[in-house]
Amino acid sequence: MSRRRRFVVLFALAALLAGVFVATAAALRFDDASCKDGDTCHPPDGLVGASYQHKLGGDGGNGPPYTFLINGGSLPPGLSLNASSGLITGTPTAAGTYHFEAGLQDNPEPTSFWCVTRGSCASQPFTIKVHPGLQITTNSLPPGATIGTPYSVQLDAQIVTNLNPLAGSPASGATWSVVSGVGTGLPPGLTMANGLISGTPTAEGSFDFRIQATLNGASHFQTYSLTVRQPLVVSAAKPFATTPAPTLWEVGVPFSSKLTPSGGNGTYTFAIGSGSLPTGVTLGPDGTVSGTPRAAGAYSATLRLADGEGRTLDYAANFGIAARLKVGTLLLKPGKVGKLYRSKLAATGGIAPRKWKVTVGPLPKGIRLDRTTGVLSGTPTKEGRYRVTFQVTDGLKVVASKRLRIDVLP
Repeated sequence: MSRRRRFVVLFALAALLAGVFVATAAALRFDDASCKDGDTCHPPDGLVGASYQHKLGGDGGNGPPYTFLINGGSLPPGLSLNASSGLITGTPTAAGTYHFEAGLQDNPEPTSFWCVTRGSCASQPFTIKVHPGLQITTNSLPPGATIGTPYSVQLDAQIVTNLNPLAGSPASGATWSVVSGVGTGLPPGLTMANGLISGTPTAEGSFDFRIQATLNGASHFQTYSLTVRQPLVVSAAKPFATTPAPTLWEVGVPFSSKLTPSGGNGTYTFAIGSGSLPTGVTLGPDGTVSGTPRAAGAYSATLRLADGEGRTLDYAANFGIAARLKVGTLLLKPGKVGKLYRSKLAATGGIAPRKWKVTVGPLPKGIRLDRTTGVLSGTPTKEGRYRVTFQVTDGLKVVASKRLRIDVLP
């Protein structure tokens, strides 16, 4: 038999077998729950930002298994079709009405010859509507929740028409709720109404909770974490005075003290919030206040403590800087034998209390020095000229002295 004759015989046999197949096998078609009415299939509508799933079905032909594909048009952005299972899954990212042509084949490796001769291809138009969704746009809560300190944050939500980029309008009228049974719940002392979380925390700890917003049948939830800490506290070591009383100090005397923080969380830092420290005195970031005052006067500064979560506390640092201690008396009045004598030594600058004493003397007989007041008093008993060195010491142990003369007349 010639090659041409064998080809004709084989082609006729194939045509005969194909005719038998078509006569005995049902035509391939989409058997989808969304294809009951009309020529176009309408799977369930979707929502922007909400998980979506719909399964395409097939029937007839030589399947299953079937192969599903998109012949034209496009699925809604964010959705994809699994060729083996027929599952359309994903999260729609843009609102709109989307038309596409779905193909169905019962041959894992389809060819045009197979489709033509076997009738093993089917095509069907589909339409999926994606409606605007709802999305809570507040992704996290500000830290800094503190026992005994009011805390407030307004959660925001949008009616979303597009996720990439995010586009939409405020979700006015949304219903907000705390999802029960998820996490530990809101921190004690806080409540939520209309998306506003507010109140005064009463307990320390870490709290996880889920908030849900609902509007026009769409809903979205967000899980949050909020940690409540103890309030910030500052303790000041001596020689700081108890605030708000001023710390009394003196020009030329080195000053050093440290503010010690507690409570809050994270790294503590100090900075001057307002006012100024005495000239020559500085504040370190660790709370150390040190230096040597160079000018007398009253100084007031707000030293602001901050922790790693944004809490702040102001400490009022008030200073009264006195001039350097000096003996201010220039001359002592003369006395007279047998007559009552009284004169007072004067000091300028320095910090109380002041104490006086004679370092080089002696005083005239009959006269004594009150060490607390600096008053010289008594009845001289012997005339003469007396040169005496007086010394005064103040509350900061600063010493000043001066040599003065007391004349006792006959």
